[in-house]
Amino acid sequence: MKGYQVFKYSGYHISHMTTPKQFLEAFFQKKASIYSDANTRLERAYAEYFGEPLLGQADSFLLRDNQVVDEVMQATESATVITRAHFKTADLLTRYLLSAVGESWRIVKIERQCFICHGTGRFGATPCKRCGGEGWLNPRENSG
Repeated sequence: MKGYQVFKYSGYHISHMTTPKQFLEAFFQKKASIYSDANTRLERAYAEYFGEPLLGQADSFLLRDNQVVDEVMQATESATVITRAHFKTADLLTRYLLSAVGESWRIVKIERQCFICHGTGRFGATPCKRCGGEGWLNPRENSG
């Protein structure tokens, strides 16, 4: 059964829905595989179109997704998963909101930690204007 782990115990089948962490890690693995295929083609395009010194830095333009799950909060029909991607100068936190659908989960919203207040929702003594005091931004809603 897709989305479930099945265990046999004394002849009975006990099914458990995939955890939000397992679901997101499977999503990241699938994304990494797709990125790998695309990067093979991108490397050829960069070799054709990039000149020096940019060609020597072409690796930094390849697709990558190095997120790891930091925190999982699960309710009956929903879950929130916070991931961390480490970069040279900072970590990028992403919050995935999941909804239980049938035997699995679906990602229904993705938000990024506010880069102004660093997730506190405050800028000095006032609420952060960039994220409205929430500490998180939905890139689709906060593009201004």
